[in-house]
Amino acid sequence: MSRTAQKVALCLTLLAPLPAFAIGEQTGRLLGTVTETSSNTPLAGSDVTIASPSLIGGPRTVQTGEDGRFEFIELPAGTYSVEAGYPGSVPARRRVVVRVNESTQINVGWSAQLTEVQTYEVKEELHLANPDSTKTGTVVSLDQSNRVATRRNYQDITLQVAGVVDINGQGNPQIKGGNYAMNRYLVDGMDITDPLTNTFSANVNFESSQSIDVITGGMEAEYNSLGGVINLVTKQGSDDFHLVASAYVGNAAFSTGNQYGPYLHHGIRQWSDIARPKSQSYQANLLVSGPILKRRLWFNIAAEYDYTEDSIPAGPPLNLQHPARKTNGFNGRLKLTYSPNEKHRINLSMSADPIIVHNIDQQNSGLGITEHGETGGGVFGILTWDYFATKNVNVSIPVGFQYESLDVEAEGLHGSPDVTNVGMFSDKNRMYDKFRPAHINLIDNTTWYNAVGFQDSPRYTVQFDPSVSLRGNFLGTHEAKIGFQGRVVYHGFHDGFMGGAVYLDGFSAPGEAGLCNEATGANCYLKITEENKETHQWAYGTGLYIQDRWKPTRRLTINPGFRFDWGHSTNTAGSTVSNLFGFGPRLGFTLDLTGDAKTILMAYYGRANETVTTLSAAYADPAFVQKYYAWDPRAGQFGTTPVLSRGGPEDFLIDPKASTPHTDEVTVGLRREVVRDSLARIDYTYKRISNIWDGVEVNQIWNPAGTQVVDYVDGKPHTVFKYTTPNHNYRTYQGIDFIFESRPNANIDIYAAYTLSWLYGPGAEMFGQVGGGEAGNSAFYNPRQSHFFEGFLPEDVRHQLKLRASYDWHGLNLGAMMIWRTGAPLTKRYFNPAVSDSGYTLLRSPQGTDPGTGNVPNNVSEFRTPDVMTVNLRVAYDFHEFIGQHHLSVIADFFNLFNLGSATKLIDIDTPTFSQVAARQTPFQFQIGLRYAY
Repeated sequence: MSRTAQKVALCLTLLAPLPAFAIGEQTGRLLGTVTETSSNTPLAGSDVTIASPSLIGGPRTVQTGEDGRFEFIELPAGTYSVEAGYPGSVPARRRVVVRVNESTQINVGWSAQLTEVQTYEVKEELHLANPDSTKTGTVVSLDQSNRVATRRNYQDITLQVAGVVDINGQGNPQIKGGNYAMNRYLVDGMDITDPLTNTFSANVNFESSQSIDVITGGMEAEYNSLGGVINLVTKQGSDDFHLVASAYVGNAAFSTGNQYGPYLHHGIRQWSDIARPKSQSYQANLLVSGPILKRRLWFNIAAEYDYTEDSIPAGPPLNLQHPARKTNGFNGRLKLTYSPNEKHRINLSMSADPIIVHNIDQQNSGLGITEHGETGGGVFGILTWDYFATKNVNVSIPVGFQYESLDVEAEGLHGSPDVTNVGMFSDKNRMYDKFRPAHINLIDNTTWYNAVGFQDSPRYTVQFDPSVSLRGNFLGTHEAKIGFQGRVVYHGFHDGFMGGAVYLDGFSAPGEAGLCNEATGANCYLKITEENKETHQWAYGTGLYIQDRWKPTRRLTINPGFRFDWGHSTNTAGSTVSNLFGFGPRLGFTLDLTGDAKTILMAYYGRANETVTTLSAAYADPAFVQKYYAWDPRAGQFGTTPVLSRGGPEDFLIDPKASTPHTDEVTVGLRREVVRDSLARIDYTYKRISNIWDGVEVNQIWNPAGTQVVDYVDGKPHTVFKYTTPNHNYRTYQGIDFIFESRPNANIDIYAAYTLSWLYGPGAEMFGQVGGGEAGNSAFYNPRQSHFFEGFLPEDVRHQLKLRASYDWHGLNLGAMMIWRTGAPLTKRYFNPAVSDSGYTLLRSPQGTDPGTGNVPNNVSEFRTPDVMTVNLRVAYDFHEFIGQHHLSVIADFFNLFNLGSATKLIDIDTPTFSQVAARQTPFQFQIGLRYAY
């Protein structure tokens, strides 16, 4: 999957904040009470022993306290056998599932009447109430993922969780009111959130994943995310050797790939002679794990190769089949787990993910010669030492490092541009010329002759996150965690325009006919140049947090916590751009209403702060300069004096009193284990994300209509942006989740969720990276437009319904995944002739609406994409019953089973193609797989 999550826009400077701190829990907890069966009296001094293939170092044993309680901490996720009793007697036996970042609570009944060994079945238990946590979201294991048809990447798995959407389908989810640049991505404790785009920075071998903990709210102080957290924990070895090999083939012949008409009411073009859009995928995996030293040193090695092709159907304005995006990726994993004795545990987790992508833009507004290609990837690793000093004290010291790069350039330099379907156009579209600048026709927003720009962007991150966990008794029991989180980030950047410039042409005819002809001056309007200089930014910061889990009574848990954060960033010149401080209190309550850890009422308030950022530092950099030259009809050429400039030391201001971006969240919920291993819950969340970074333009003086700049405050024709965090740049989210999760036995797995939500406010952008980088996409650029930005935000999806269900029977697996959501808001935009805009930046009604015709408020209506539903189906058969300890599975996956073609993107600018379909759902595709596991 490509890490380019948005269109490479005009300036190729789509920047976003550095990830706020979050180390991520990698283990779970098992706690409970041993009681005498007949009297239900708590038993003190009972031995409780647990064992699991996941547990390095062998079984663990503790004794119950005076109240009969026991607890095991820092347990790797997995299935555990539990034995409780006294020496010389037959123990009571249970088998339970422990999940990442959750508490599993059981009550074990023991009877002294058991005087001889008996053989009986011990059923696996999955207790989902998580009685001492306010966390919302869920954990999805690899086993659950392998029961249904998925795209076999962790980004796709997150969409199964309530409150998570991906309106642009680019792999960066939006979680409960945040945009795609507000999440944290963690792998084995390493924060791999991209320090530039704030999206996921790395792909991870899917077969090596153990579980994905998707945290949508109710976070403890260890986490510090404005949106959500995707916490991926990978497999470790065990005392047994394991081998997994698999291959998946989704050939283009297995896909329908239809062409559609341009409007919403149009269906499939049955008689179209346009080549169908190509969609295919291939994947090969190999995983080997086992012991190097039994019970002491384990290894897990995995490799994955991916090849995919996907493309959008032909659509306006060119109505030609666009070249397919082609991705070649390799994902390698190594994990070593070492426990020299019961006091120490050391984990080394490493990944590499080189990737090459062709034709990444996927826009029907340009031919293949205008496409970009991408070369990216990198390596990351984290070394963690856990020291279990006493039963009440343990220390964890993780140290991590990541290098990644993202090089984007014209497809003509990256590979061989696809020149299919260019017969009706000039020869300039047949042969790539790296010295020819791109032209953009402002009539229909088409791009011609070259990709707009390029960028080279290496990033380095160093992470140091020590913590200590303490347990004790004072007015009840306490489990406290104190941690320090430190991070240093370096970001290098080199960008510019292909061919040294970009032309903005038009006003006479659409397409190639409306482009600038410098020989005659026809259609010539603006020429923009950029001084291509290398820049670099540093950012570093620290966080200190304290989180307690206090149980003053057996039924009540209070989770108080807080964190202090500080961050600092500098630009190429070494000037301080941001110096932010934040205090984030957290307070949660859980109440066991029925006393059996099955009915839990919870409430939570928390604030998260973002203090470390490269966002403003990359913009407030004197090395970046763009100049706008207008066509001079008298001289018959573009002028030599710019009519506008952007960038340079005089074109930005830094707000030394900028407020810290932060999220305030209130969540209340009720969850009940309604039947065995089945949980029903309802959660209400209110979230306000405030003081989002943006640039406030302070030099241009606009006419009353906001269509022309009539003067400049300093008398010079240039823009001046004040980089700050405006108080009025916010997002407000309210949502109600209804969730049912069940695994009553090993054969059945069910997850169902419905979400009703509202998302409102002006905070659609952070320097324009969500909407494509245009200056006018912000409420803080043109003051005559600011009142229109108070409206429905792009991620405001009103209804979501999700269902994951699977059933196993003697090797036969049937699994289905259904996701339905209502449409996402769009805003109709009009052309602004002001030189500093020269694009479709004018609004005439609130964000998320279409003003209709005339200046009549009654004509304003919501403007949304249609509802989207996707159903995926897996049918698989495992020959395990015939071949013993070997598992050989034949798999058939059906994606978009009903071949629905709902529009996922509409043209939202005021051109003749307004409201026509720009993108649709990926068509029906069949994939066959073969998986062997030992």
